[in-house]
Amino acid sequence: SLARKYLKSNSKSKKRSASVEETLAYAGAAGTLSGFMNVPLAGPIFAMEMTNRGTGVSSMAAKSWNAAMAACFAGMVFVRGGLVPNMGVGGHFTYGAKAAVGALTGREMVLASLTCGVGGAVVGTMFHKTLHFLKSVIYPSPKTSSSSSSTANDKPKKSTVITKKLLVAFAIGLISILYPQTMFWGEGTLQCVVDGQCTPLAATPHAIPAIMTAFARVDPNLPFAGVAAPLQVGMAKFVAIALAAAGGFPGGVIFPLLSNGALLSHALIAAVRPLLPLATSSLVAPLMVMSFMASTLTSITRTPLATVLILALSSSGMT
Repeated sequence: SLARKYLKSNSKSKKRSASVEETLAYAGAAGTLSGFMNVPLAGPIFAMEMTNRGTGVSSMAAKSWNAAMAACFAGMVFVRGGLVPNMGVGGHFTYGAKAAVGALTGREMVLASLTCGVGGAVVGTMFHKTLHFLKSVIYPSPKTSSSSSSTANDKPKKSTVITKKLLVAFAIGLISILYPQTMFWGEGTLQCVVDGQCTPLAATPHAIPAIMTAFARVDPNLPFAGVAAPLQVGMAKFVAIALAAAGGFPGGVIFPLLSNGALLSHALIAAVRPLLPLATSSLVAPLMVMSFMASTLTSITRTPLATVLILALSSSGMT
């Protein structure tokens, strides 16, 4: 951020500069996440949880809590109060296209959350292993050697790096031609996968021209039917995210991973629906979507509390 750069160039004490710089980093992340994602409180908690190697919050993050919370509310005031004053806070996603029928029972909640929790953990583990494999293929580690000259020679050429990035970009582009749902634009696109494409992609503010969906294997403007459609799109999204991360392309992780979890959850819902009793509440499907999204994001970013807050604050009153 600009504040960190200014502090670094003008501070006389390196130790104090590093401490304040970390605090500013947390504050900047908290304000940005809260303001632009429209999820107050979740922004600072996500920033603090994600910077810790394990679960929970590090000591440095805890010391930056006051600054992060102040930045969170400042971001909300600036973005939601100044840039888009007519937009409400939270409640941007509707998980069900129809009104709920029947209340959730304790058994339904436990079984749905456990099943989707395990599913998300499997997806997260697969993502880490796939990412590690792709990185080893795209940017293989140089052979260890004691000679300094060999180390310099092992460094890949700039042309080689550019060529590899172009090939990765080409692969991602090819995936997007076959599965346009993988071309992600944040909140508008996420609504399409959250409700199983009951909201057509063409109806979102980021609708793409019809010519770009001509080769789509799964129509982005029709609700998912069966297991195959959401599973195909979910796997394509999984590969696209892994390729982008392994190739070193910048981008966010929150909404893309949430969308991947939502897509795979619809495949799971379609698979288990014939096995469910007739009296099952219609809220089981939205619960499974939210649970799968939460477990997928948490298993990769290690942000359990922030993930729950993001999903809770972003769900509509209808959900």
